[in-house]
Amino acid sequence: MQQPFSAIPRSSLIKVVGIGVMILVMLIPMSMTRGVIHDRQAINLEAQVDIMNAWGQQQLVGSPILVVPYKIERMGSYGEYVAEESEVYILPQQFVVDIDLLPEIRYRGLHEVPVYTANSVMSGEFAQPDMLGLGIDHATFDWSRAYFALPISDARAIRNAPAINIDGKEVRFEAGGNKVAGLPTQIVAPAGEILDDATRNGTFAFSIDLDLGGTKSLKLLPLGDTTEVSMRSSWSSPTFTGDHLPETREISDDGFTASWRVASLGRALPSRWTPDSFPNGMQHLPGFGVSLFVPIGIYQMTDRATKYAVLFIGLTFVTFFLFEVLVRLRLHPLQYLLVGFANTLFFLLLLSLSEHISFGLAYFMSGLASTGLVALYSASILKSWRRASLVAAMLSGLYGFLYLTLRAESLAMLAGTIGLWFSLGLVMYLTRHIDWYSWGSSGDSGPNQEELFAGSRT
Repeated sequence: MQQPFSAIPRSSLIKVVGIGVMILVMLIPMSMTRGVIHDRQAINLEAQVDIMNAWGQQQLVGSPILVVPYKIERMGSYGEYVAEESEVYILPQQFVVDIDLLPEIRYRGLHEVPVYTANSVMSGEFAQPDMLGLGIDHATFDWSRAYFALPISDARAIRNAPAINIDGKEVRFEAGGNKVAGLPTQIVAPAGEILDDATRNGTFAFSIDLDLGGTKSLKLLPLGDTTEVSMRSSWSSPTFTGDHLPETREISDDGFTASWRVASLGRALPSRWTPDSFPNGMQHLPGFGVSLFVPIGIYQMTDRATKYAVLFIGLTFVTFFLFEVLVRLRLHPLQYLLVGFANTLFFLLLLSLSEHISFGLAYFMSGLASTGLVALYSASILKSWRRASLVAAMLSGLYGFLYLTLRAESLAMLAGTIGLWFSLGLVMYLTRHIDWYSWGSSGDSGPNQEELFAGSRT
């Protein structure tokens, strides 16, 4: 192995080009490894969808809307009176929600998804209906067919039998479909049974107990003229989403509490409307709420790690090439490729182990296995345990650096760039005195190691 090549000149250019070609060749197994990661990630997404369909989707919930049918006579094109029937939609003056969010983890095989049950108490009040400005001043309102519509994006996940309570009277909700266009599908409750003349001509309060299952996120629509939401949960890593951030929030290892107060001034939806007075339909409604944030998953972490594979393989090959330069060794391209395959196997080990144990432990075991394999092989081909220990130290440093980079989510790019800068600087320092034109030429016995590490001389 240490004999000079007979067919190929010992040229530094040929050697460097050959190493570059071998690095490109190693990208083939790395691309196959990334393909396995993406396949496993797709299976994970399918498992998440299955759990969401069974437990409940991401939820979007609004306040109850009072819907009152009416009839009005209008003059037709030929002077006759034509009766028109429609509905008026009335939003509450005040909408208050208190939510106890109970999270848990559901599993499908090896895959897990955060789900929750939101135990909510909704309350508020409707003001005396004001129909002025809607063009229905002379309409006849049919209060016997009035109803409340409660928007819930996935009503299948309701865990109780919700009812609306007004002045001690209550009526239960039932499936309603898309009664109010432009909003999430609604459940409905008849209002004519509990709204007498005195109640509907004044201000009346309401309350609703709602237990709702969902997955990943819970958002609310600020449909009240004033919307107040308070939420608490044992989930320790929430992400507050939507068009409104909480006024107050506290996050600890034991969970979080948050509260919102939202006025209707920035809302595109009026407090009351008819299909004719609001002809353009619903515009963007500024929902807000919380997502059960899950730190980067094992598939995303492993995929991110593979992006540094070229750094691992390249620096390992450069290290072996420097040994060739410094200690007059000659290594065969197959030996380079075997070491490269040992490096690529790290990522496949990391993926398979992290599906069964914690990512940190899987990373440690995979790094230890890969480093040990390369170090033992290096002791043979480099003819020295000391040289093998240097290779092991270099790989250990790389694996440690990569782990810190993966954990530093917001600083990953900066850390990776700095690591590459230091690696390039180290290679440039160690090779600064090599005469690459003469190295590898016939009769050359190799560079002097003292000159390689000596300082610049004048």
